[in-house]
Amino acid sequence: MKQTLPMAGSSDRTPAHFARTWRAIGYSVLTFISVCCYEVAAAQAVHPEDLNEAESLARVHKDEQAFCRSSYHFFTFGKGTNALNDKVVVVQEEAEMEFLGLKKYGGLTYAEFYNKFIRLKQFKKSVKVGSKWVLSDRSGIDRSVTDENIFFDDSRVQYFPIRFNNQGNVARVTVKKEYTDAKYLTRIFFHSFYPIKEQVIEFKVPEWLSIDFKTFNFEGAKIEKKQTQKGGYTNYVFIMKDLPARTSEFKQIGKAYTDPHIVIQVKSFEAKGEVLQGFDKVNDVYNWNNRLYKMANNDPEKLKATLTKITAGATNDQDKIKAIYYYVQDKVRYIAYEDGYSGYIPTSAQEVLANKYGDCKGMANLLTEFLKLAGYDAHFTWIGTRQLPYPQSTPALCVNNHAITTLYFKGKEYFLDATEKYVPFGENAYRIQGKEAMIANGDKFDIKKVPLTTGDEHKVFTKASFNLNNEQLKGNIQVTLTGNERKDFHQEYQELPNTSREKFLNGFLEFNNDNVEASDVKTSDLNNRDIPITISGNIDLSNYVQSIAGNKYINLDFFPKTLERYMPDEKRKSGYDFDYVLSYEDEFSLTIPAGNKFADVPEKLELKQEGYEFRGEYTITGNKITLKKYLVIKNSMIDKKDFTNWKNFLESIKSFSSYFFSITTK
Repeated sequence: MKQTLPMAGSSDRTPAHFARTWRAIGYSVLTFISVCCYEVAAAQAVHPEDLNEAESLARVHKDEQAFCRSSYHFFTFGKGTNALNDKVVVVQEEAEMEFLGLKKYGGLTYAEFYNKFIRLKQFKKSVKVGSKWVLSDRSGIDRSVTDENIFFDDSRVQYFPIRFNNQGNVARVTVKKEYTDAKYLTRIFFHSFYPIKEQVIEFKVPEWLSIDFKTFNFEGAKIEKKQTQKGGYTNYVFIMKDLPARTSEFKQIGKAYTDPHIVIQVKSFEAKGEVLQGFDKVNDVYNWNNRLYKMANNDPEKLKATLTKITAGATNDQDKIKAIYYYVQDKVRYIAYEDGYSGYIPTSAQEVLANKYGDCKGMANLLTEFLKLAGYDAHFTWIGTRQLPYPQSTPALCVNNHAITTLYFKGKEYFLDATEKYVPFGENAYRIQGKEAMIANGDKFDIKKVPLTTGDEHKVFTKASFNLNNEQLKGNIQVTLTGNERKDFHQEYQELPNTSREKFLNGFLEFNNDNVEASDVKTSDLNNRDIPITISGNIDLSNYVQSIAGNKYINLDFFPKTLERYMPDEKRKSGYDFDYVLSYEDEFSLTIPAGNKFADVPEKLELKQEGYEFRGEYTITGNKITLKKYLVIKNSMIDKKDFTNWKNFLESIKSFSSYFFSITTK
């Protein structure tokens, strides 16, 4: 089962981070609230001009309940100190959003997120009555973003449910926030979950501050940029018009890859004649990360007794490393921890060991200290998962959202992610493959890239042989899983209660198809994550046999149901991100009784695109037919501009897989 929990110690503790988290775990709740518990913004008189505009926009935005007429965010900068008593840059944000109701009884829920780095100083809502604005006396509803029984998290949200009783109703939200340390104002995106007529983002930068605004995905976005100077300040303004709503879709490509946004980089600033360093170079980011890492205050002496037990019986270095790695994977529970600076400082190794839980930083810290104590060259490491497109050369905290351990062993780097249960030593979870790792090495650091793997290294290989006897179609089948396919199976299977495992294994061989029945299922050693998984059993496909006028029609193939979810329709707005690469390889054979023959079979099919390919062919030898099929996904992302090719690709495979060949008497 793929991990879906947010990584603790994320460097993306920004409004964008909170919005993503909230949409993932609470948007449905807010929608329910917005329907059932609105503060009614009406019976307010509708201004004729507002009604005319709403009627016009509703024809264009047919699926939307509300439209943002204007969104303005204004950032100013000051000086202060952080919780570590450092002199830092403090950021004030003032924002105003105006919303127009497009439908009678429509609405939206507007949310603002905050934590110990972000103070929500003002959050107000007004409604327009005729041509006048009336300020609501109600405060925003305040909630924790995450389940406090699972996470240690200071992330909170305030939100206003806004109801438009009539088409043309108007509401306005005003916000004032303070970022107590500019390091944690990392990214600003232009789009939101509602359409926007004009998005304006403005920064008023004093002359004592050196800052850079790195832009991403601006190509073709038609964003106007202005820069003016006056009275010791430089104003940077970014204006984008006619923004469509950003929808949440199944397996969509992360918005950091597709949506225009700005990464804010505070390079340096002056305070009382002293120039203080911000994040100008990558080395500055490392120095900050490493400073917090050292604050863990590890005590290796408290790990020795457990380490002796873990490695007892290991006869060589590789077995010792595996024992340590698998112990942390298996015995330490992953729990996200984001609570001010405690969300960035790793929990001490001895505390993680005692508690038997930790976030990614805590687990990486314990694994690193165990390996170092055992005499190996291990290093704490910061890395960004594949949801982040930024290289380590970008001096900002949003580059890294995860922590692992790097081990130098026999001339090779091993990237050990203790949060990825059942990943064997020597393999890497796909979510960090191709990503640059920042490896701690005292006062210096190394940057190494995690190697990429191909789809063939993450394979589902299925081999089956069947016999037809009258109306009975039976045989045996074996499925072999490698790479991430093996890891995903382990993560799902091992979490099941013992009473559910047999049903799960049977369903696996039956491809969750009601027409297939499996029995006598056997597996490889599922307690050994180092070997490929094999699952075998007898299988009954008799329900697949159709008899018409003395002939039998059989379908020997299966279209992978997982691929059906990736068939785009006309409403799909974003590309797909599989989160992995993989391959399917099938070899099915069918033997029929003497005196029968195969009347027809599908034509051989070969499809090849840059990111995916397929080969399928039936061959007949005497009274035996064999299907060999190969499908590989080589690129984990399918861009929307490739949808025509992708859809034709899937339709062709589905047609090939759905063919019923006929069997007649000679």
